[in-house]
Amino acid sequence: MKGTDDAVGPHPPEHGKTPTEAEKVRRLPWALCSSGLSSVYSTLTLGTVVVLFYDQLGLPKIQIGLLNALIFLPGPLALVVAPLAARWGFKRTYLWFYGGRKLVLALLAACPWVLQQSGMGGLIAFTTAVMAVYGVLRVIAETAVYPWAHEFVPNRLRGQFGALSNIVSTLVGLGAVAWAGTFLSAHPGLAAFQQLILLGCAFGLASVLVKLPLPGGRPSLAAGSQRAHFGAMRQALRDLGLRRFLWGLLLVTLATQAWGSFLPLYLKEQLGLDDGAVVGLQTCYLLGTLVWSYLWGWGADRFGSRPVLLAGLAGMLLLPPLWLWLPRGQEDTAVWAGVVSALWGAGSIGYSIGQERQLYVEVVPAERKTEYMALYYTWAQLGAVVSPLLAGWGLDQAAALRGEFAGLPLDPYTPFFILSFAGLCAGTALFARMAGSRRP
Repeated sequence: MKGTDDAVGPHPPEHGKTPTEAEKVRRLPWALCSSGLSSVYSTLTLGTVVVLFYDQLGLPKIQIGLLNALIFLPGPLALVVAPLAARWGFKRTYLWFYGGRKLVLALLAACPWVLQQSGMGGLIAFTTAVMAVYGVLRVIAETAVYPWAHEFVPNRLRGQFGALSNIVSTLVGLGAVAWAGTFLSAHPGLAAFQQLILLGCAFGLASVLVKLPLPGGRPSLAAGSQRAHFGAMRQALRDLGLRRFLWGLLLVTLATQAWGSFLPLYLKEQLGLDDGAVVGLQTCYLLGTLVWSYLWGWGADRFGSRPVLLAGLAGMLLLPPLWLWLPRGQEDTAVWAGVVSALWGAGSIGYSIGQERQLYVEVVPAERKTEYMALYYTWAQLGAVVSPLLAGWGLDQAAALRGEFAGLPLDPYTPFFILSFAGLCAGTALFARMAGSRRP
């Protein structure tokens, strides 16, 4: 691999040698630092904040669903991009395109000006264009980061590293959420959202740059042609374990991806919480992930991925009925919403750590990581696209739904939670059929 580092782009020299496990471990703190900075970026620019921003701008729910789906819609590009990223270098591809997407997302701060100048039609066109470009840059970067992470994290520490990464991002995120919620409560209006987006993008750029010292991800002269790459992917799809994993992943993603898009609106519209309180509930979610992260990571490395994955899913199965039965407009509504949000954090981090470890350690062979990860990434994006689109369409269709049945309040979100529960049941059943570890 000597001589491949002199291509243009950020790629610190590694003297053409494969780093030892000890060298990888020494540099992992840089990845943890990146996780913390990225947590601030995500809190201030994505999720609850941006959904509330869209809502204040007056965008219809179907458009909000589309904008969230556009982040994932270009996912199939991963099938084409993967061998190109391997030849250019997974690390270099990540640095350039992940950094670029932060600059593109910062354009959302101009939304109020666009609305004033061009009306709602112009705003819809502008936000669609920004998120479409953002989605393409994201796909290219993440197509590279998964196989790169396969290199720089030792398998024997993967569960614990995933847990530590979540702990760091959670601790930092707690501070970011507390500050953002207080800031929005004290400064109502669109200007506050604009400031959060710009500040968050600055943290996002920093999260990319601190990954420069991490090893691996070098340009591969052995990367094959597109024809050979597609042939290798067809062969990978003959792997029954991979197919079951992908279908389970799709079902759970379809069931849960739209939660981040529309749960904040449910809490605001149906439960009567204000913007600051809704953002503040992320604190409870993060506390749930913080308390359980290391236990899940240790358990995954000690007992295997599947028990942790299934335990996390069991916790997530409780969420749709609990959200439906939360008290509405009462003094203790925010308290109970916080309890359920903490359970969401505990269950989702268990599923995330178990699923990620199963992918890297049990499903993907190291020598075929490019094609396996391209298939995984594309499949994950498919569910992430369809879920918010269907949810946004369904919520608009059920806008007039009101009433009560067997003590259960009926509103536009009732079918949303029922279908989420059904999808989680199906995904859990499929993951439960997967065999245990087969790769060291």
